[in-house]
Amino acid sequence: MIRLRTLLGGMALVLLVSCGNEATRHSFCYWQRTFKMTKAETAALQKTGADHLYIRYFDVDWSEAHQEPKPVATLLASTAPPCSFTPSVFITNRVFEQSSRTAIDSLAARVGRRVEMVNRHFLDLAVRDSIAGNKEATTAVRNWSEILFDCDWTVSTRDSYFYFLRKMEQLFPKKERSATLRLWQFKHRDLCGVPPVNRCLLMCYNLSDPKKAMTENSIGSVRELESYLTRSDYPHHLDIALPIFGWGVVFHRGRWQGLLPDAGLQQFRKDTKHCRKIGSNRFMLVKDTVIGTHYLRYGDEIRIEQIGAAELQNMIELIKKRVSLRHSSRITLFSLDSQNIDRYGLEEIARLYTLFDR
Repeated sequence: MIRLRTLLGGMALVLLVSCGNEATRHSFCYWQRTFKMTKAETAALQKTGADHLYIRYFDVDWSEAHQEPKPVATLLASTAPPCSFTPSVFITNRVFEQSSRTAIDSLAARVGRRVEMVNRHFLDLAVRDSIAGNKEATTAVRNWSEILFDCDWTVSTRDSYFYFLRKMEQLFPKKERSATLRLWQFKHRDLCGVPPVNRCLLMCYNLSDPKKAMTENSIGSVRELESYLTRSDYPHHLDIALPIFGWGVVFHRGRWQGLLPDAGLQQFRKDTKHCRKIGSNRFMLVKDTVIGTHYLRYGDEIRIEQIGAAELQNMIELIKKRVSLRHSSRITLFSLDSQNIDRYGLEEIARLYTLFDR
């Protein structure tokens, strides 16, 4: 299960020694279901100077069967984090639409226990690495200092979500608490409130509705970003998250069918047997085919979405002008996996970080 087993005594040590530069300003989100970093992902940390990971520990969703919120899809890890990291928990908004205060009390306790369970597993893996010769392996696991909660709360669920965040403060009094912040929440803070946390991760992507056929790129553009960044101040310390992912949006006869994770332009441009180009980033299936686990039918239209490097640079320049950042503000790219690394290349990814340093 462990691809990096032969590297644990050396490579992990190098990575751990590199952690701590620039007040851990360069970061990636690690949002996969298993924590088993590939050689390409490990190299990305080294070559881009990234020394921090947001690691998705598990999700929380409402269980119709049990009529209660429950932690689901817990991370499966086969190696310890190679640098500093922030445990991260994604919570669906319907959890707070459905849950009473009593249910939230119970959920907070369950979330706390689940976080500690994953931490213990990481520590066991780090101890194993330490015994194998990497004496610094346990440092990152023992010294974690922040926990992130990711929820697209609304005006109607604000009070319940903020109540949950205050309960987490009681459970983790010695840790910083952070929350993701969508751009609409940043802009309309008077309506949706300011979460009771220490810092916020401002998510500068997913700016429009992918389900609309006329949308050009739902992941984002500098023009759409500008419409949200109308105020520079925010009560909390802000970190920034930018997208390096892409996907395909599938329509059949004008009706939205779903997303193709990690679909890319080159993939469809080359496959002239199954599709033809009908726009700059749009293709039509001329023959049934299977992509990954997705069955696509004749006549399906696929809109390929990703943000080009030049557009990302323009977005960064806008953020620097419109958002009050600190020297210690963390710059995070979503997300770390081999396909996204190939999409942009390590040199370009490293350059995106340095744009914030100018």
